[in-house]
Amino acid sequence: MIGTSDLDPSQAEQNPFNSIHIGEILCVGTELLLGQIINTNAAWLARQLTLLGVSSYCQTVVGDNPDRVRLAMETAASRSDLIVVTGGLGPTADDLTMAIAAQVAGQKLVEHPDSRAAIADFFHRLGRLSITENNWKQAQMPEKARVMPNHNGTAPGAILEFFYEDKPKVMILLPGPPSEMTLMFQESAAPYLEMRTATRFRHHFVRLIGIGESAAETLLKDLIDGQHNPTLAPYASEGEVMFRVTQLVHDEREPDNTAGLLAEIQKRVGEYIYEIGPRSMPAVVKDLLSEQQKTISFAESCTAGLVVATFGEIPGVSSVFKGSVVAYANDVKVNQLGVPADILAMYGAVSEETAIAMARGCRDVMKTDLAVSVTGIAGPDGGTDEKPVGLVYLAVASERGVEVRRMQIPGNRARVRKVSALNAFDLARRDLLR
Repeated sequence: MIGTSDLDPSQAEQNPFNSIHIGEILCVGTELLLGQIINTNAAWLARQLTLLGVSSYCQTVVGDNPDRVRLAMETAASRSDLIVVTGGLGPTADDLTMAIAAQVAGQKLVEHPDSRAAIADFFHRLGRLSITENNWKQAQMPEKARVMPNHNGTAPGAILEFFYEDKPKVMILLPGPPSEMTLMFQESAAPYLEMRTATRFRHHFVRLIGIGESAAETLLKDLIDGQHNPTLAPYASEGEVMFRVTQLVHDEREPDNTAGLLAEIQKRVGEYIYEIGPRSMPAVVKDLLSEQQKTISFAESCTAGLVVATFGEIPGVSSVFKGSVVAYANDVKVNQLGVPADILAMYGAVSEETAIAMARGCRDVMKTDLAVSVTGIAGPDGGTDEKPVGLVYLAVASERGVEVRRMQIPGNRARVRKVSALNAFDLARRDLLR
């Protein structure tokens, strides 16, 4: 485990490993290459590195093959100060990351007594008194490693400092499961890196909805092209646009000089901004509900529970969220939400009238301050000339009445559902702000 003596800034000038500028991420696992698991680790780590002032130029995914893993590590060491590796630290035969990293760093593997004791304690707490021999493999660490404890699993991590081609390198080895990886990075790796980076990136995220990426970029193009520090960069995601304002600082005490740029952005595209900060749209809605001591419910058809699943990821949401109805079939709309059968017969399930009835019915059934409904044609089948694939109606019902939004969303089924869910939250947000 990293001790405070390891992080003494007074040693910066003497320690060749205290100047990390360029890093890269290496994710090990054949399951990632086959698409069996989505590589969320790389995205999360990339965000953490940039917040720590490390420029990340490359990301690599490699399967559980010793020769290819070693080649990937050596390639990374040849061009970067820092290599952050995830995966391959477990007990099975194909978990070879730690052993290969030791070879690249020129160090022997030795048993780490504290890690062996932690593994034994982990299994004892699970009530497993018999531990298979291969689990002890996880206690084998490079002889000069700074060992990072795993408080969510069995495989410890390691920080290696070594010279490659006569240049100082740092390799951080983390477990693959995200719940283990993120906690270990936050507890052990981030404090280590904070003392070994000379710069920081100060970020502000400007999040917009209701405007496309190209239109937003056109309105801000001169600011994107003309800024040096701070800088402005656009990022697009499905249904919304984000701009990142970044200031490079050499000391946290340097003043934040992004205010002028943020004010100009607000002046030009303020009507589309829903957040200047780290919160997602669902988190903004949750906080508004909390501030106003209001509750919400949802009635979903084409999104089939996606809205609720997204909302349920937010800690503390139970204080504002009462429940939902996934009303995919018409008889569920009638029996559970009280949608009049003649509305469905006259206008169809995908219509403004049905969306309004679903929202009103959900609010009555759930007895919430707000209720949001979604009904549409996600595709790829089911569309007509009159009602094409991607047609979606959303409605929000509150004490103010009902507001409806009609959308024609391009793209495949997944995109239609995701953009619909995002706009469901936006409808709620706008109602709460009125």
